[in-house]
Amino acid sequence: RALLMTSSARWICGFLALFCASPTRGDSSFAPQEYSVRPGPDVQYRLQDRLIQAVPGDVIQLEAGRYDMRRQLDVVSANITIRGRGSDKTILSFKHQDTGGQGIEAKGDNLVLEGFAVEDTAGNAIKVLGAKNVTFRDVRTEWTGEASPTNGAYGIYPVQCQNVLIENCGAIGASDAGLYVGQCKYVIVRNSKAERNVAGIEIENTIGADVYGNLATNNA
Repeated sequence: RALLMTSSARWICGFLALFCASPTRGDSSFAPQEYSVRPGPDVQYRLQDRLIQAVPGDVIQLEAGRYDMRRQLDVVSANITIRGRGSDKTILSFKHQDTGGQGIEAKGDNLVLEGFAVEDTAGNAIKVLGAKNVTFRDVRTEWTGEASPTNGAYGIYPVQCQNVLIENCGAIGASDAGLYVGQCKYVIVRNSKAERNVAGIEIENTIGADVYGNLATNNA
């Protein structure tokens, strides 16, 4: 009986060793990392691929320059940061967009978006849906041409979210609202600018919103 128990124990230990050797998110190769992405050929696919492969804790560093985006970017991972070198230095241009209803659409919790611009999207610029703990910092959304009903409806657009911070951001040229917060709980919008939109700042069906220190000019 002792021999059988020893054999069983060895089999279990061997199975566990094999299982633990298989790649998982706990493996060091899957540990959170910072990835640098630069403008250039195939940047659409390189950036979307990096977003698909992101694991919680990853930082995606968008280097300075203009990124030619042709399709909507989708963010589904939780607890990631997408960071540019500044909203006047890192620019995602969707001027030639041919696929997707937004520029960026995100759903993951604990999301930080900072230091970049999204320009000339076919629809909304940045939509975050149903997420908790969302930060927009030094993010600019803009339609660079003349005011037009064909511009996207919303610039920065969190909806059905909880614990949202929008600070030092800018929204320009939206055909509806530049900074729009809808059906959210516990929101701060501060030190941001909205200009040449139909509505500059719109807070709708939201509980616990603190909106201060903002500048809204030349909105309809």
